[in-house]
Amino acid sequence: AALAIAVQTVSGAALAQQQVALGSSGSGTGPYINGAQMAEAANGVQDAWRFSVQTTGGYRDNMGLVLSRDLDIALTTLIDLEFAVNGRGDFASLPGREDLRLVFTFGAVPQNLFVREDSGITALDGIQGQRFNINSPASFTHALNLRMLEAVGIALDSFEAGTVPTGQVFDQVQNGVFEGGAHVFQLGLGGMQRLASSVPMRFLDVPEPVFTALNAGYFGLLVPYTVPAGTYQGQDADVSTFGLAQVVFAHKDADPDMVYALTRGFWENLASLQASNTSFNGMTPELGAAPYGMTLHPGAARYFAEVGAQ
Repeated sequence: AALAIAVQTVSGAALAQQQVALGSSGSGTGPYINGAQMAEAANGVQDAWRFSVQTTGGYRDNMGLVLSRDLDIALTTLIDLEFAVNGRGDFASLPGREDLRLVFTFGAVPQNLFVREDSGITALDGIQGQRFNINSPASFTHALNLRMLEAVGIALDSFEAGTVPTGQVFDQVQNGVFEGGAHVFQLGLGGMQRLASSVPMRFLDVPEPVFTALNAGYFGLLVPYTVPAGTYQGQDADVSTFGLAQVVFAHKDADPDMVYALTRGFWENLASLQASNTSFNGMTPELGAAPYGMTLHPGAARYFAEVGAQ
């Protein structure tokens, strides 16, 4: 169950504190870090709900977990949520998709194409004949990578495709299991920092025609993104890629007070969250409240109405 009751006694008074698991992704990934910081922020502004981050199989896995009520609230991409709510693509037959609600958008993260410098790969089409990781099949990134490869004209059987999750890929690239990978993660992620510090790495641009073709299939929901020079050791030039907006979403029957608590905790602590996590950079309550044609959960709508962000 998404919520469990834990009874604690404080100064002789019995207080019911409800436990909430916030679905993220694999341990050590950007979504896991984001979820952990959101939970901590929400716990600091109220005591009725105790939030904790929950490991899952990935953003796509979270959709099913929320619809089955194994979780009430979780993280995913704006694209997947918008596609699910509107029945696009392989979400057209998703049972219960009308029960999904947007809570807020919390930032954008870049697609990262990285290869060992000693691989000789200098552009994306150079992965053919090489061992290159495209993330686990349960992840949003895996489906994104398949579309990106199609836009480039690279057949899946033209290279040795790995299906290792983001949390494990850096060690495997360092150990030579893969020449590189294509993964969505926050700017300056520690795992990537450590890899670039131990093995000379090259970061590949996403050509503009590839981005344009890919974005058309996502109804314009991708955004251009630049990874600034110097983000990683040995990265001496800006890298042109694209970013994905990330959102918190919930089941329509999730407790409005719980959703309000998480929303309030995030936005009231935005400055401190941005100081420690680049995933949240550039956000404002007004951007966070944008509905993109979807219905906001009542708990989130209540908070944004209170602060005048809608």
